[in-house]
Amino acid sequence: MTLYLPPGMQRPRQRGVATVLMALLVGMAVVASTFAVMQYVRTSQDQSLTVHAQTQAQMNAWTAAELVRQYLAGLTSTQRATLLASVQAGSATGTALTFSTGADTMGARFMNTSTASDFVAQVTGTTAATSAKAKSTATLELHYTVSGGTSGLSTLSTVFKSGMNTKLEGSITINKDASAQSVMNIAGDLSTGGNSITGADIINATGTINIGSGSSYQILNSNCDVVISGGVQVVTINARRHVCGGGGTKVSGVATANGSINMATTGNGTLAALGDTAFTNSCSATGSTGGGASNVAATCAEPLGAGVDLFTGNNNGEATSVRSKGNVYMGSGTIGSLVAGNNLVLKGSGANISGTVGGSIVGNGFGYNGTVTTGGPSPTITAVAAVSITPDNQFNATDYRSYANYAFYVSAGNLLVDVKNVNSVTDGTYLLGNANGNARYDYLCATSNSTCNQNNATMNLCLSSQCIRYDASNQRWYVGNDMNAIRPGVAWFSGDLDAGNGTYYNTFIATGNIATSGSHVTYAPSYAGYSGAVDGTTYAPSGVCTTAAGATIAYYPSNFCNTASASYDATAAAGLGSYAYMAGSFSGSTYQASSYVGGNIVLASSTNAFGYVLAGNAFTSAGSSTIRGYISAQGLGVSNSAQTTKYSSLGASTTINAQSLPSTLTNNNGKSTVTIAYARYL
Repeated sequence: MTLYLPPGMQRPRQRGVATVLMALLVGMAVVASTFAVMQYVRTSQDQSLTVHAQTQAQMNAWTAAELVRQYLAGLTSTQRATLLASVQAGSATGTALTFSTGADTMGARFMNTSTASDFVAQVTGTTAATSAKAKSTATLELHYTVSGGTSGLSTLSTVFKSGMNTKLEGSITINKDASAQSVMNIAGDLSTGGNSITGADIINATGTINIGSGSSYQILNSNCDVVISGGVQVVTINARRHVCGGGGTKVSGVATANGSINMATTGNGTLAALGDTAFTNSCSATGSTGGGASNVAATCAEPLGAGVDLFTGNNNGEATSVRSKGNVYMGSGTIGSLVAGNNLVLKGSGANISGTVGGSIVGNGFGYNGTVTTGGPSPTITAVAAVSITPDNQFNATDYRSYANYAFYVSAGNLLVDVKNVNSVTDGTYLLGNANGNARYDYLCATSNSTCNQNNATMNLCLSSQCIRYDASNQRWYVGNDMNAIRPGVAWFSGDLDAGNGTYYNTFIATGNIATSGSHVTYAPSYAGYSGAVDGTTYAPSGVCTTAAGATIAYYPSNFCNTASASYDATAAAGLGSYAYMAGSFSGSTYQASSYVGGNIVLASSTNAFGYVLAGNAFTSAGSSTIRGYISAQGLGVSNSAQTTKYSSLGASTTINAQSLPSTLTNNNGKSTVTIAYARYL
């Protein structure tokens, strides 16, 4: 059956379906495309953010790498050794050292595979640590090479510094610039004998200071006693224990003692004593140990009572002002203003006193002039602070061998010389020989030669001939005397060195001891400079690069001399060129007094040294000597029983002249060099 619908109810014709479907498909395509573009943009943004963050993290990692390098370079040998021991004993994952700047963190870990010359570190740079999307991390493994002096060279800032007991005898003169103060720092006792000292403004000692000459000083600071006699005049004295004086001495300014003061002399200013019997530091009755028993300074006699004593026998002292937390003892002297926390004890009659005491007046039967009231308050006195002398970095000559222009040593019975940075000579090891068979050497030859003489020599080491001798029986080198001086530059010797007659332009370094003899003159390379003149001022007859007339020196030390600019490099050779003499070394890898060898420098009569002097142990001037520069005697071997020298001594006629030193004479360029040997990303 067929069903027919009326015309009005027939199904309408489907028109435009294809168009609608096409529009729908196009719309969906547009939406998909939009989402694709949005995803691409988001991905690109994330990628850009990631790249930026990673770049910043890498920058932070390299910044951390440089900070670690600077950190290692700034450490002293002792600090670096302590760090190394901790690192090597630490975890395999490393010992942390962290730097942080805001959200960007830089971290570092020293690995326990580090050695003294090769510190291994892993450093990490992190960016935006709090943001999940922006956070990025970069890690580097680096090997830092420590080269040069593992001890470093401390800056010399005082005319004389001693790490041991020191004695001054004879005529000692210190010259300095008008605006400067001359300072002597003594880690131990300082004593004098039959001497006259001129120009020593400030003396600091960790032990006792005992001065018995008619000299004048601005300040004497001691961790124990200050003993003055023989007309010594001082402006200021600070003693952690006692102050005592006699024989016309006086303190014109202020003398302060944590213990007691006995100054039965006239002309004193203010005397202030805490009268303390419980001292905050150890100070033996015979003087401080100071690293050795020799040359122990005499100390003050124990006072009858704590306080200030202006009476000793027939001596009647006086002072403008007396401040004592204990007693005050008086004879017939004068006290302009007295404040005592305890008693006034009269030991004689006719005293002139005005002031107050917290206790009573004892021995009033002697009588006195003036008015003293009792029951007053105890004075306020600031205790004397301890003297603190920072030790120099321990000197070990072995550390500086690689910096020498000439390094002299013995190997398999052969006298050898390592040559470095000498103009016209190839760096290398050479045989030391002679032409006359008289055991006086002057030529350098290739080690392949069975003999070394003028016929096969690479160079003549001497300015003319026969300038070196070696005594194998006592491992001692000799230069000069009836021989000639050696070429300019840093000269390093394994063993002891005797530098005799002659004029030298060298830094002499010995692993043992150094002694001068005869009429000896040494100009440190940096004192002489390029041509003998520095900044228009003539300091030496010649330079190490050219003569004063401008003629080029044969075999000049090329590391110091820039001939292209006619300039001198004072930082070359780790600053060693500023020193005339340097002596002493450790026999093993452990820096202990028991292993310290030599380190004693003895300047004989008629020695003139132009440059700094660094003795690893003791310094002695035994004759008419002049040093243009500063002196440091470190006392590193003083407790070593094998050392025969237990204290430093300035004697006879010694002059330390620190006036108008040349600008090329630097003393702080000897720090170890730390470089990045290689690095890799982890």
